Amino acid sequence: MALTAGGITTTALDILSRYGLGDLSMRRLARELDVQPSALYWHVKDKQELFVLIATRMNAEVDARCPSTSDPLVTAMALRDILLTYRDGAEIMLLGYSIAPGEVTPGALSVDVLGETVSHGVMAYALGAVAIEQNRSLFGIESGRASENFAETAAQLLETAGA
Repeated sequence: MALTAGGITTTALDILSRYGLGDLSMRRLARELDVQPSALYWHVKDKQELFVLIATRMNAEVDARCPSTSDPLVTAMALRDILLTYRDGAEIMLLGYSIAPGEVTPGALSVDVLGETVSHGVMAYALGAVAIEQNRSLFGIESGRASENFAETAAQLLETAGA
């Protein structure tokens, strides 16, 4: 099988889901792909670019569910759902967002649709809230109303901003 950025991303997502962000290294990724670490760098410049590729893949899942014309609240909820399907998903998306926000922001939450302030505010809230939820889960702390609280707060943010 030929090594591609897509294949690397798929394998990285698999490692992320099985072991978490702490065990996602370029060496481990190369071992899983049965290649030398140097072979990865032909397709992925560095680990930061890998984070962007993973976050872009997660974003594509959100965009598939919610095109750019979708309700921003529905899109924020879809983003939450997608991030929760991957171990440390919010943390990876946050890393990708920090590096390349335009590439990893869902279309319906983009600067073009919501404006810069609202887009960044909703993304910061969503990524932070889901990261907290995922970390609480790792420590066995119950988040009974997490989905409802997320929806209520995101709706208030969007309503206050007039989105």
